[in-house]
Amino acid sequence: MEGEGKKQIHVLMFPWLAQGHIVPFIELSKRLANHGLKVTFLSTPRNIAKIRPLLSDKIGKIDLVELPLPAVEGLPAGAESTADIPNEMEGILKTALDALEQPFEELLHRLLPDYVVYDFSQYWAATVAARFGIPAIFFIIFTAAMCSYSLHPCRDKEYEITVEDLIVPPPDFPSTHVVWRPFEARYIVPAYNDSNGKISAMRRGFKSIPGCSFTIIRSCLEMEEKFLLYLERAIGKAVVPVGPLPPDLLQNNLSEKESFCLRWLDKQPASSVVHVSFGSECFLSKEQIGALARGLEATGLPFLWVLRFPRFTKEECSVSGLLPEGFESRTQDRGLVYSEWAPQLQILAHPSVGVFLSHSGWSSVVEAVKLGVKLVLLPMNADQGLNARLVGGELKLGLEVEREEDGSFTDDHIRTAVLKVAKEDCEEGKTVKSRIAEMREIILGDNGWEEKYINQLIERLEVHARTNQSV
Repeated sequence: MEGEGKKQIHVLMFPWLAQGHIVPFIELSKRLANHGLKVTFLSTPRNIAKIRPLLSDKIGKIDLVELPLPAVEGLPAGAESTADIPNEMEGILKTALDALEQPFEELLHRLLPDYVVYDFSQYWAATVAARFGIPAIFFIIFTAAMCSYSLHPCRDKEYEITVEDLIVPPPDFPSTHVVWRPFEARYIVPAYNDSNGKISAMRRGFKSIPGCSFTIIRSCLEMEEKFLLYLERAIGKAVVPVGPLPPDLLQNNLSEKESFCLRWLDKQPASSVVHVSFGSECFLSKEQIGALARGLEATGLPFLWVLRFPRFTKEECSVSGLLPEGFESRTQDRGLVYSEWAPQLQILAHPSVGVFLSHSGWSSVVEAVKLGVKLVLLPMNADQGLNARLVGGELKLGLEVEREEDGSFTDDHIRTAVLKVAKEDCEEGKTVKSRIAEMREIILGDNGWEEKYINQLIERLEVHARTNQSV
C-alpha cells in the first residue's frame, strides 16, 4: 500500500459491544493491517484490555483506542459488553453506547480516518462521519441469508410487526428453506418493535443502511451468492463479501485449566467425540438440558459438553443440579460435562472430535467448516434459526435437529440427529461429510481464496480514496 505514490489508507473499526461482533471486526482488522492499511480499533477500556493480547503480533499496525462508556442509570458499574449483563439489560447497554456519539465525533475530528467501519447498533456513526466528509461502511457480521430475510425493506414499518409478518419470506426471496418458524418469530418480534421510547435492535439495523457508502459482509459467493445478490437489490447498496473470516488456530497460551478438555480428548478415539456447545451467551433451560443429556446418553457416543450458565441468576446453578439423576455416573467413562470457559477452536481442531452440536451461530459454523467437523444444528434464538436453514437446508453442511411446533425437542430428536450425522452409513452423514470436505477445500485450498475477497475490498477502498466519489 505504501510506496509507488500510494497514500496509506486509514480505517477506523467500531464494533458493537459483544464478543460475537468484536471478533469478526478483529479478524478483518488483522487482514487489512497485513495488507498495509493503517487500522484504528475502537472500543471501551475493558474490551480493549481483552483485545490487546489477541493483537500482540500486530503492534504498530493496529492502534487500539479507548472511549470510556458513560454511566447510565441501571447499568452496573464496569459493565461494558453483553457478557457483563443479563440479556434483558442489553437495551440499557445500547443506551450507554448511544451516549458515545459526541465523544465519537470528537475522536473523529482528531483522527480523521479515511473510512469508518461501523456495526448495526451504532447506526449514528455514519451520520457523524458524514459531518467530516468521511465515508462510512456498514459491516454486517451475519449471513446474507439472515440479513436479506430479516432486514428487507418490507419489514421496516411504522406499525407493529407481528409473528405473522415474520414467518412470511420477503417478495421473491430466493429460498424455500430459509424461513423463521412461528416459535422463533415469537422470540424475535420484540427486536422489531420500539418500546418505551427505545429504538429496537432491528430498527437500528434498518437505520444503519441509508448513511453508508456501501456494506461489507462476512460471507462469500461460494456459500451465499444468490442471497448476496438479493440483499444488494433489496437494500439498494453495494454488498461486498469479505469472506467468512475464520480465526487462526492458536496452539499456545492456554493455561493448565484451559487445557483440561484437550487432555481428556487425547484419550478418545479419532473422530469419535460429539462436541456440544452453545456459545458464551446462549443458555438452555433445565428442560432443554435434560432432553439434551438424555439424547447424548442414548447415542452411546463419547461427548464433550461445554455447559455454561448465566452469571446473573438469583439461584446458584450447578451441573449436577440440572442434569438428569445418575447421568454423570452412567456416562463417566465416555462423557465430560465442563462448565468453565473452553478453547472451542482447539477442541474442534482435535482429531478426536467428529461432530459439533451447535446453536448455529455463524462464527461456530465457520470454525467447524474450516476444521472439517460435521454439524448438528440446534438453533436457540436471534439469527440462529435462519442460519440453521441456510447451513442445513441450502448448503447441506449439517443436519438440523427436529423440533415440536412450540420449539421444544426431545431426547429422541437429539439422538436421531446426532446418529444420522455421526454414522457414515447414513445418507445424511455421507452428505454432510462430503459437503463439509468440499467447502473446507475451498476455504483452505491453495487458491488464494480469502486473498481474493480482501484484495477486492482494498481495491474498492483505493478507488474511493483516489476519486473521493461514492463507490
